[in-house]
Amino acid sequence: MFTRIKNQSSKLLLFVILFCILLILSGCIYVPRYKPEKIQTEDIIQDRSAVYLLDNADVFVQPSGISTTTIHQKILVTGEKGKRHGTLQISYNDDRQTIEIIEAKTITPEGNILHVRKSDIRTVTPAELSHFSVLYPGIKVCTVTFPAVGPGSIIEYIYKIETKKPIMPGAFWDGFFFQDTEPFMYSKYRITVPENMRLYFFPFSVELKEKTKKGKFITYEYLKTNMPAIIPEEMMPPISELVPRVLVTTIKDWDEIGRWFYNLSKDTTIPDSNIKATTSRIVQGAKTDEEKIKAIYHFICKNIRYIGLELGIHGFKPHDAKDVLKSGYGDCKDKAALMVAMLKCVGIKSYIALINTERQIEENIPFPGQFNHAIVAVQRENDFLILDPTSQVIPYPELPPSDQNKPVLIPTEDKTIMVKSYCAKPEENQKKRHIVASFDSSGNLEANVSVYINGIYAASLRNTFRYLSEEERKRELSRSLNRIIPNTTLKQFIIENIDSLDQPINQRYTFGSKKYATILQKKMLFNPALLEKIEGTELTSLEKRNFPIRLPFKRSNIDLIVFHLPENYVVDAHPESVKIETKFGKYSTSFIVDDNKLIYERTLFFDILEISPEDYQEFKKFYEQIAHNDSLPVILKEKTS
Repeated sequence: MFTRIKNQSSKLLLFVILFCILLILSGCIYVPRYKPEKIQTEDIIQDRSAVYLLDNADVFVQPSGISTTTIHQKILVTGEKGKRHGTLQISYNDDRQTIEIIEAKTITPEGNILHVRKSDIRTVTPAELSHFSVLYPGIKVCTVTFPAVGPGSIIEYIYKIETKKPIMPGAFWDGFFFQDTEPFMYSKYRITVPENMRLYFFPFSVELKEKTKKGKFITYEYLKTNMPAIIPEEMMPPISELVPRVLVTTIKDWDEIGRWFYNLSKDTTIPDSNIKATTSRIVQGAKTDEEKIKAIYHFICKNIRYIGLELGIHGFKPHDAKDVLKSGYGDCKDKAALMVAMLKCVGIKSYIALINTERQIEENIPFPGQFNHAIVAVQRENDFLILDPTSQVIPYPELPPSDQNKPVLIPTEDKTIMVKSYCAKPEENQKKRHIVASFDSSGNLEANVSVYINGIYAASLRNTFRYLSEEERKRELSRSLNRIIPNTTLKQFIIENIDSLDQPINQRYTFGSKKYATILQKKMLFNPALLEKIEGTELTSLEKRNFPIRLPFKRSNIDLIVFHLPENYVVDAHPESVKIETKFGKYSTSFIVDDNKLIYERTLFFDILEISPEDYQEFKKFYEQIAHNDSLPVILKEKTS
């Protein structure tokens, strides 16, 4: 769990939820109104939507691990976009937590103080979860609506979350971040714990300001002032990996977490008669363990509806597998528990495993709050097969890109194991096209396309097309083509096996494009990079970067196009064939003229997941070379009589 909940965008709120602000808390503690040093208005960056004048978190931890967190924030609205701070949403679990709004007010530019009315503080079950309240009854959101919020006004609030029942009995962990996409003038994290409590601190770019002892408690204080706003960069890592922060935990090692989680979840994976009968039917005809695992995995992916509560909101304990099968839905840990139970029915040992799909975890800092997702680890002779049954479009034995190249915590009955999930090679995320295209003398194009796809490309296509009717699929493909090539008409198309995870997708289509080639006097110009090219260089638009570029997956694209030229035209000029190989990947093009045909081949492999700021200039050159070559035309000329 992380202490700070900022009143920012829904995306930031989701991030905070996923990393769980929902734990800590109990006891009563008086928090004095801390008055920071006077801030000069000229020090405030006025071109941001808002400025955090005050950002305080005060945490009090009891010997049992029960704790209370008090948040005090003061936000100056400096622009229209800052009005979004006028609604504060705090997620919590009322099965084990209580929330109290101590103070909430708006200070107008004229200095008037407008307190939030009781009627503007509401506690609701999120609408998107109302249908699932039988399994997830405790999830609540406290919403506070502030009056008269506009540029020049100040929003101030203090609230307290008390957790009477920690997720992991006797344990405590927390985190606080001192920088974000809006300026923070004064940001303080203070935690008070029993003097004999074992507590491990992990500060990043922040130092302990003060340590004091009072009675049988010790208080630790961390402080940062005048922190500028982080300006986001294209495809940068999550801010939580980059900013000054402090993480604390009472947990000594991962094995302590593994023992707790294994004991918490083991009873939920016991198969009942319904699970046994269903499993027997699913694996009927399967002869090998591999075939049985595949059959069970595909059944859960297809038949158990996924609802994305993830960890931290409902907690770490799955619902019983028998209830998940009966209801037909569940979140990540519920689907994982059902798969483990079904594998037990066929004598295959497996475990519910933990992973973070949003970011890389700090592997030397053991606490459950670093994980936001549960998957399955199937034990093999010398290693584990990692599977994620939450997806409905990822075939066995692949993993979604968000699960790849990540630490995976596997709690077993004997020990806790940390492994690294595999990372798919570029050829495992490949789109390969064979295109036969022909021009008429007016520059109109007709193309027949056959596509081979796998990995994330196949998953994306399944996700887009699987619920569409035949007419809707035709319209979606037509829209996609017209985004790439204007004035295009889809004439025929076939997409097979879109609903199957067992068979590769077969995609073929024919389209025509009016005036694809440009005619200038007796010349005809066209771009040979028909459907696959880098048209924009927004990824490398900055002269330098402060943060890495993080690519979601490795990938490859191969296009082989045979252009049949008009009878009265011949090739006058075409770009030179190129071949570029770097540590980031490789790119090549080739041109072969054969009578009235031009054979064009383009390949692009990205074989890296992260580009550091130090390597950015080299990557920028590589990327812009690709974009340049992809834009070069072929020139045809009329034959002379």
